[in-house]
Amino acid sequence: MALTRLGLNQSINLATNVTGTLPTANGGTGATSFTAGITVAEQWRLTSNKTSSGDITANLARESASSSGNINAGMTESSGIFTFPSTGIWLVRYTAVFEEGSGDNDQARFGIYFTSNNSSYSYVAKGFSGLTDPPNEFAQTDNIEYMFDITDTSNQKIKFDVHEMNSNNRLLGGTSERYTGFTFLRLGDT
Repeated sequence: MALTRLGLNQSINLATNVTGTLPTANGGTGATSFTAGITVAEQWRLTSNKTSSGDITANLARESASSSGNINAGMTESSGIFTFPSTGIWLVRYTAVFEEGSGDNDQARFGIYFTSNNSSYSYVAKGFSGLTDPPNEFAQTDNIEYMFDITDTSNQKIKFDVHEMNSNNRLLGGTSERYTGFTFLRLGDT
């Protein structure tokens, strides 16, 4: 096989001047296709405190601060139900910040619900926060996450909740900073 050397500032058009499979370094078998990697990354926040148990259905907003690093943001939300913008493998993280008011030791539970038929939801991930009762108010941050294989964006959706939270506690939200929030990462194709 003849060897051709390129001079400085010379190039070869690989699309038209090379046939067959390009070899891969270190004895690989050749590269035939490439995956784009993470194509969507975005964060949402709870914008005001939630003081009662139940689904999170309001006060949700996509991060829009100049420091936020959303990539191709496309998640949509309606009454707390999130719709994925495309199929693929998605990692979803729910960060919950609970604050205990005055009272006895408390606990709070929170979760991610999923539907495959745009109707019946069931838990896929649950979290637990045990709040103690120090002399003053106390806050605690907890995370849960789940990896979804989304193949049908019309029917596969998710929502978030907080349950078993006592009335003197609250799930913290904020308008100028992120306390409770949700992260959506599209990791790759399904």
